[in-house]
Amino acid sequence: MKKYSIGIDLGGTRIKIGLVAEGAVLSKRVLSANAAGGLQSNLDNLKNGINQLLDESGLQVASLNGIGLAFPGIVDPERKKILSTNDKYNDAVKIDMEAWIKNLWELPFFLDNDARMAAVGEWKFGAGQHTDNLVAMTIGTGIGTAAIIEGKLLRGKHFQAGCLGGHFSIQYNGRLCNCGNIGCAEAYGSSWSLKERLRTSPDAPESIPATAGVHDFASLFKAAKKNDPVARKIQQEYLDVWAATVINLIHAYDPDTVVLGGGVMNSPQEVIPYITNKVKNHAWCPWGEVQIEPSRLLSDAGILGVVYCLENGI
Repeated sequence: MKKYSIGIDLGGTRIKIGLVAEGAVLSKRVLSANAAGGLQSNLDNLKNGINQLLDESGLQVASLNGIGLAFPGIVDPERKKILSTNDKYNDAVKIDMEAWIKNLWELPFFLDNDARMAAVGEWKFGAGQHTDNLVAMTIGTGIGTAAIIEGKLLRGKHFQAGCLGGHFSIQYNGRLCNCGNIGCAEAYGSSWSLKERLRTSPDAPESIPATAGVHDFASLFKAAKKNDPVARKIQQEYLDVWAATVINLIHAYDPDTVVLGGGVMNSPQEVIPYITNKVKNHAWCPWGEVQIEPSRLLSDAGILGVVYCLENGI
């Protein structure tokens, strides 16, 4: 008899809830997230989204293995506790999600960092299936990272190993990041930094992204294709930040493959060749070339990864 699980990927702008069986997302609901309002303010929508997914599929709660949550912060998966947040869902450290799940559905629960779960998804079902040594980097509201080394998911003693690549400093005297550090990659290469970057560019008021009032990577890349000079300049800056971050991750974790995910992978043809070339010319890899791959699972990676860990005890 087929068993099902629910996977939740809690993003900065969207909450994705998927019904999963046998390594495939059968159906999905995508909700708007109110990350600034805290986790508590999103729980009713989350509950309704899960129940609607079950109703639409005609499944009973008894058909489920459990529910897994991929969360954007530092997480202790052993105690199923959120340890620290970074400007998103800041009340989450006070919320017992395991108790919330148990109270509503009486189901087993699993919790881990969202980038880690995306890495597991790509490792088991996506672009990383061919290797046991990979790094994943998701580029969106923030920059999330994770590493799998010799077939083991890297967590570390304090559960922050591998997942803080977006907070590697790339400018020691640079901008203040929302984590409190100076010059983080995320302060230069995430979508939250893009609005400020457009605002501070001398020519920004005349640029296509600024006049359109849309400050995301899709609009930036679209404007760059139209030869908007400001958009092209800023796109180049972001590509260089992402490439530098990938090279740092390669030097730190020694992967065969780096999988790039997040919203920016809607334009892989702009990103993958550039970063591949930078890695080839600047990463110190005497053994050979690291493969730079776009995510195959895109927004399903975290859902599939957290369900895999829930069902297999990783």
